[in-house]
Amino acid sequence: MSKILIVDDDSTLRSAVSVLLTRNDYEVSTARGGREALDILTNGNFDVVITDLKMDDMSGLDLLRRVKANFPEVEVILMTAFGSISNAVEVMRAEAFDYITKPFKNEELLIVVNKAIERRKLVAEVKYLREVLDYKYNFGTIIGQSPVVRKVVDLALKYSSQNMPILVHGEQGTGKEFVAKSIHDNSLRKDQKFISVNCSGVPAELLKAELFGMNLEDAENNSNREGALEKAAGGTIFIDDIAEMQPDIQTMLLDAFKSNRIPGADSSRRLDVRLIVATTHDMQAEVKNGMLKRELYDYLSTYIISLPTLRERGEDILLLAEHFMKKYSREFGKQPAILTSDAARMLLNHSWPGNVRELENSIRRTVALCKNDSIGTDDLIMVADTSEGPHKLLFKPKAGSKMSLEEKELEYIIRSLRENNWNYTRTARQLGIGRTTLWRKMKKIKDLEKVSAQAAT
Repeated sequence: MSKILIVDDDSTLRSAVSVLLTRNDYEVSTARGGREALDILTNGNFDVVITDLKMDDMSGLDLLRRVKANFPEVEVILMTAFGSISNAVEVMRAEAFDYITKPFKNEELLIVVNKAIERRKLVAEVKYLREVLDYKYNFGTIIGQSPVVRKVVDLALKYSSQNMPILVHGEQGTGKEFVAKSIHDNSLRKDQKFISVNCSGVPAELLKAELFGMNLEDAENNSNREGALEKAAGGTIFIDDIAEMQPDIQTMLLDAFKSNRIPGADSSRRLDVRLIVATTHDMQAEVKNGMLKRELYDYLSTYIISLPTLRERGEDILLLAEHFMKKYSREFGKQPAILTSDAARMLLNHSWPGNVRELENSIRRTVALCKNDSIGTDDLIMVADTSEGPHKLLFKPKAGSKMSLEEKELEYIIRSLRENNWNYTRTARQLGIGRTTLWRKMKKIKDLEKVSAQAAT
């Protein structure tokens, strides 16, 4: 619902206009003068201000200039009994949307208001689209002004024009995939696909199939399907948690990129993909303990980008919070709220163990549930970032037996759902299966949980 502020020291006119607009489904607030109007605008989000030109405490023209200086997105309509050409010129020079002379007809005012609302929406849409385009294609829009973030931006911009593999290192929630996607979007491969694969907790059989698109045992029988490396042809593949990849798959991956061939029976499957990998581990330590092959580390470590924790970029916290507030306000169809000083201080004092992801989740839930124009400490929902998520597998393999391939597959599906915030459409697309298939497999999971629960009693 569009919000309108009526400013007039004439209580009768103020009340009449308020009733008219309320009956036409606008949310209306009123002010008796310019100073009161500015206080209301500071604490709320309005689309249009309708103000009288001649008032005792502040002229409508002065209020117009103050509004445009402090709230440039708000459209202003002036009401005047002095509809002279000179007044009109001065009003339009001050960037008013329009002016209307008293006395006016209700229909006349409604037409002007509707047009102001339409322009307000159009300007907001253009601004949003421009932000989206900049966000996708311009490293300058990565949120943050801290020196450590500027260093990340400089390296990412430098590496984007290259075709060498990149290793992105950082704690969980620091935005490794976002940086990888930004590099892709600023590279010569930006018009091709960006494919993401996560190695954490994925059984070897499933990871081989996901990456290379085949069952290795049946490779001689040409039982190949399209894997992530083929799907990303001409584009970029992002492999997260590379240190969790099994040693034999590490060897296959390295051989594939060195030979520019995808493993399998069909030797004609050429590999033309930019490789970006990410890890939370100390890669050199993983090499020493045998978890990561030295050859693969040497291949990946030419270009390294280390991402800072949110604790190390505290000056960016409020910038990020404002960005997420605008993002989720659009998503939930709300006007962006304003953080109170106490709420801002609360965000700055929090340790953010889950980094940017935790901050985003907290703001998303806060915006979804907050019903006020401002967000105070009581409104903030601090959401700890956990790896477990809202669902936990209860079924376990029988005592003395290994987990079956089917159970490994179901466990992988749960992990994928958890990573996608339980969005079935996105998860099904990522797994390369239909939503119906995903629902059927989830039913199988629930059946296995019931069996496991019964066996435990």
